[in-house]
Amino acid sequence: MIKKVICALGLSLLVATTANAAAKTLKAGSLFCQSEEAFDTQMKYLADDVQEFAPGCGATNKDYKVVILDLNLMSATSVKVIENGLTVWIAHESLR
Repeated sequence: MIKKVICALGLSLLVATTANAAAKTLKAGSLFCQSEEAFDTQMKYLADDVQEFAPGCGATNKDYKVVILDLNLMSATSVKVIENGLTVWIAHESLR
């Protein structure tokens, strides 16, 4: 029984890791920042109801295929944009 549980847990971790490596889509109109620090600054702007982009941040003008480099559910998720090779930080909710 314990072997089955360990095997199932191992397989679920393998599937989760593999799923993150697959290309995802960053939706048009999504916030992106050039660094994690810029993303944090943008979140402070939003919390303070400042309606402008922080330096180094902007919004996507179309859908982009990306590869997740570092998935972070509590802060910025790092992704590489396949089309141009840029690494940007986004909110994980912007992915589909």
